Amino acid sequence: MSTRHTATVRRVLRPDGLPPAPGWSHGVQAGGWVFGGSMMATDYATGLLPGARPPEDAPWFTEPLDLESAAVLDATGAVLAEAGGDLRRDLLRVWQWIAATYPGPAEYAASRSHWPALPSGTPYARNLARRVGDPLRASTGIGVRQLPVPGALLALDFIAVPGTGGRKSGVTLPPDLPAPRAGYAPAVRHGDWVFLSGFGATDFAGDWMSTRHMGEPSMIAPEARVNPYIWLGSEIEAQTRYTLDVLARIAESAGTSLDRCVKADVTLTHPADFPGMDRVWREFFGDEPPARTVVTGSQLVIKGLRVEVALVLLAGDATTGKRTVHADEVPDPPGHAPQAVHAGDFLFTSTVLPASRAGAVPAAVRDSVGTPYFADPARAQTALLAEYVAALCQAAGSALGEVCKVQAFLSDLRHLPGMLASWRDAFPTEPPALSSVGLGGGAPLPLPGACVQWDVIAHAPVRGW
Repeated sequence: MSTRHTATVRRVLRPDGLPPAPGWSHGVQAGGWVFGGSMMATDYATGLLPGARPPEDAPWFTEPLDLESAAVLDATGAVLAEAGGDLRRDLLRVWQWIAATYPGPAEYAASRSHWPALPSGTPYARNLARRVGDPLRASTGIGVRQLPVPGALLALDFIAVPGTGGRKSGVTLPPDLPAPRAGYAPAVRHGDWVFLSGFGATDFAGDWMSTRHMGEPSMIAPEARVNPYIWLGSEIEAQTRYTLDVLARIAESAGTSLDRCVKADVTLTHPADFPGMDRVWREFFGDEPPARTVVTGSQLVIKGLRVEVALVLLAGDATTGKRTVHADEVPDPPGHAPQAVHAGDFLFTSTVLPASRAGAVPAAVRDSVGTPYFADPARAQTALLAEYVAALCQAAGSALGEVCKVQAFLSDLRHLPGMLASWRDAFPTEPPALSSVGLGGGAPLPLPGACVQWDVIAHAPVRGW
């Protein structure tokens, strides 16, 4: 297939009025896209901005998330403006990380599905409507245990295309498909690219206002449930199959198909659900599956969900090509996924874990409970991740310095300083945009001994393939 080359260079965005982040960039522009790192209501020195919380002497007259989300969206707008963009028209893909209260270890171990304590998202939705307005953006909202600023309720990162305006379009869903209840689009197309919002096994109704007894009350669609009164059936397989069926139909409505998928974000509430998810994944994605990041130890914002999937695809009539990228020195990601996929001017990695070729975290870099003070596992593991990403970039004809955006998932944010120490070694100048969150539960990351994993997008302009 032919491909299209965008003659642009990568550049770091430094908006006036935003305090510099400690080691990463607020945004990076490359290939016509803008990649935003973790937007938070902070000055990176003293904690939350004073205006992001109600005043102590009048705490009940404003809502904390209303104030905080306004500051987060203002910061997002400043990054986009620096790139020549507009918050009200140019967002294509948004990730929202929401502080959630997790169950205790025993409860987490006993059940794969939890309904976390989350702040009401309504104040944030109001600010989106007021400051953004345009609902044509793909969206994911994930509950996490820790955000980098203590007391913060929300962090946001994004992909945007400045000047996209009327050049992006939504889709008309078949009437029998469930539609989101919040102000975002199930699918957005811009040029050769199609972004599908995070979706799970819900019909946005479930047992609400129903007298039917279908097991534990939830918002899971009836077709995605299994009979709770018999020991046969797999909840994770039923939910994954329903989710991918719906995403396949949304993709078709957008003029594409799952075989054109470039990148998938998969969120599981528990790593024990990985085998069932991956088993169904192989039914939908054949010999050339997309790059896939799998995040475990997170919480989902619809009661009963165990898996959520968001996709990036090429349109059915796209002239942009895609290819699998492999580097021999990089361990393969778990399950049915390549190491990375190169599409157009970008390289999308699968989950980058600090593993050896044998698939386990090497003893020399493992997070040890017995000797926690003799080494810095996050620093050592991050050096390994950077080495793997550099090899993948080289295999795609690019370089580590062309990385645009990293999402870092940590078992605990006490490891963030160690990660940032190695991060600064890997990216001494013009660093990528970064989003960091701390996950939770009994097994926050899928490999024992791992304290950090990455998801990476790099600028990799096409050179003749």
